[in-house]
Amino acid sequence: MGQVIIVANRLPLSLRKVKDRLEFYPSTGGLATGLSSFVSKRQNRWVGWPGMASEDLTESEKRWVVTELDKHNCSPVFLSRRQIDQFYNGYSNQILWPLFHGLPLKLDQAVGYWKSYRSVNKLFAEAVLALTHSGQTIWVHDYHLLLLPQMLRAERPNDHIGFFQHIPFPSIKGFNQLSENKKILRGILGADLVGFHTVAYANNFLDACQQLKDVVVAPGQVLLAARVVKVTDFPMGIDYNKFVQASSSPVVKKLAREYKAKYGKRKIILTVDRLDPTKGLVQRLEAYKEFLNSNPVFHGRLVMAMLAVPSRTDLLEYQILKTNVEKLVAKINHRFGSTTWQPIDYMYASLPFEEVAALYKVADIAFIAPLMDGMNLVAKEFMASKTNKKGILILSQTAGAAQELTEALLVNPLRRSSLVAGLNKALNMSPQELKQRASTMQQQLAASTVHKWAANFVGTLNQPVTVGHRQTRLLKSRTLEQLITTYRLAQHRLLLFDYDGVLSPFFTQPQHASPPLHLSLLLGELAAQESNEVILISGRSKSDLETWFGDLNISLVAEHGAFVRKIGAQKWQSIVPVNHSWQSAVLPILEFYAAKTPGASVEVKDSALVWHYRAASAYFAQKYLVILKRLLRSLSKQYGLTIYSGHKILEIRQKGINKGSAITLWTQKNNDFVLAIGDDYTDEDMFMKLPLTAHTIKVGRGSTAAKYRLPSVNEVFDLLRRLCLK
Repeated sequence: MGQVIIVANRLPLSLRKVKDRLEFYPSTGGLATGLSSFVSKRQNRWVGWPGMASEDLTESEKRWVVTELDKHNCSPVFLSRRQIDQFYNGYSNQILWPLFHGLPLKLDQAVGYWKSYRSVNKLFAEAVLALTHSGQTIWVHDYHLLLLPQMLRAERPNDHIGFFQHIPFPSIKGFNQLSENKKILRGILGADLVGFHTVAYANNFLDACQQLKDVVVAPGQVLLAARVVKVTDFPMGIDYNKFVQASSSPVVKKLAREYKAKYGKRKIILTVDRLDPTKGLVQRLEAYKEFLNSNPVFHGRLVMAMLAVPSRTDLLEYQILKTNVEKLVAKINHRFGSTTWQPIDYMYASLPFEEVAALYKVADIAFIAPLMDGMNLVAKEFMASKTNKKGILILSQTAGAAQELTEALLVNPLRRSSLVAGLNKALNMSPQELKQRASTMQQQLAASTVHKWAANFVGTLNQPVTVGHRQTRLLKSRTLEQLITTYRLAQHRLLLFDYDGVLSPFFTQPQHASPPLHLSLLLGELAAQESNEVILISGRSKSDLETWFGDLNISLVAEHGAFVRKIGAQKWQSIVPVNHSWQSAVLPILEFYAAKTPGASVEVKDSALVWHYRAASAYFAQKYLVILKRLLRSLSKQYGLTIYSGHKILEIRQKGINKGSAITLWTQKNNDFVLAIGDDYTDEDMFMKLPLTAHTIKVGRGSTAAKYRLPSVNEVFDLLRRLCLK
């Protein structure tokens, strides 16, 4: 991996004055802790604010700061008090932070804050441009710098620019509360690669981009005039070995013994959070109070070690939260405590790494239940530290980490009964179950470290990007007539059609979707035209296509591009070598959850397995679909598989099998008219591979790279009938 310039609001080291002397200390927060080890071990550079206002530093002190930070591969961007107040405390944390976490907004000062936000992003751009040269890889992080990618792109069109958002991305409805929403989208789209912790956040961003008039949104991509921006999920990991090794270090062991002496033989419930409204601290305290009230048998037998890390102390909302939390802690301790027992050990402090590692080591339960969180690395750090496998994690289902740590006790942070139930189950769990859950989570964490996350992001960023420009329009009278005229004038025509959703409506039972006679006649008429070559390219099995269309003078492509039978051929040929070894591992999982989901079924193909849930109830389908995706994620990495979600299906197949690869057998010919019609994600690969002169049509709703759109199968038949007329 070449040099990477990391740009974030904060550096991994923060500056402070103690008795008129400057010193550095480790920064808090998921980004700073997650990437600090990445930048310290490589010849990368980190650009960010050092944590003090420029007015509080003399010129000689600033020079010292620059020199000292350079030893850690860091470069500072100095901000004034006004900039800190309006850019950081203002727009970033009073506007963007609550908006992106679904909290109420106060927009009365947004205009003034926005001006400062824009100017500070420009200041960061100037700093980065001064430190780098053309063609470098620049990785911008988080919501403070949403405008920076576009500012860098304007000056450096050939740089590899990536952007990663560490907090959630809201729904369109939430995002559109901002009057600057489109400016922010265009700022982010200055990047070549945009990453989020989860698929849901990435999809929210893509949905928001649909509002921009001069872009086309395709699955996992935004097509601009001269670039394609990749958009996908990259779940962030931790430095797993750092926490494993810390657990056995002499310093941490000594601190752990001190905590054990302090808490005695009581069960230790640990909470570690920044003191922030999104962390659900009040809700957790209320749940703990209810648990103590309902379970007097645990009085004196447990303690909640509550570490609240100071955060954004200048903001009134945070000051009020601190007061409310401390009042509630005092109330619980007064009501349930005694001279020998305090139910909550409240610590309002930013503790050194070794202290936190010691708390992880001694705790029996980590109670991590934010209202919403991009990822939550504390949950991962705790489980990595439990080398004895005797710890259990209670985790909010609205944290990004819940998508990976499925063996945690997942709870709803807004339902007190769910939080209480989580505490009950954790405190009564058997040692065998504790060990099994911990082992599974640790395997996941060890396999998905922050180093692999960073390498994966940067590797993806540096991959070639297909350049194109396609705008999707409804195929109406004028454009329809132009298409038909072009068709009639052409001498060598290539016609590519999907089947389900294009030539046939969807059926509750896929096996009932056999073609009607008029479809076969229509395809036969098109194939009979001397200038035409017709290809039916479907996800259907070889046997289905051969049974239904084998007598027609057309080429057949089965299983989304895995197998091809050209016109006149008797046998099928495979596009890539088909490997069936993975199916024995995946099939039992699909069958198990199909049995638990009334109406669901499993289809076995030569190159793929498909979990159909069109006939299933929405409740059961959604419930088990989420579980299936989680279970299949590790298997997909192990066997090199791709998982697709389509029209009420979940399909698992080998990588390298797609319609885009299959059609190269025909697109290399001298075709002067190409028509491709599809309806779902599998057809996007085909659309993207075709030349910009191709007439690509998406049937139905949804994002697409196609030029045109038709509402339904009926309009497709109308078009094909027009093409058959002489």
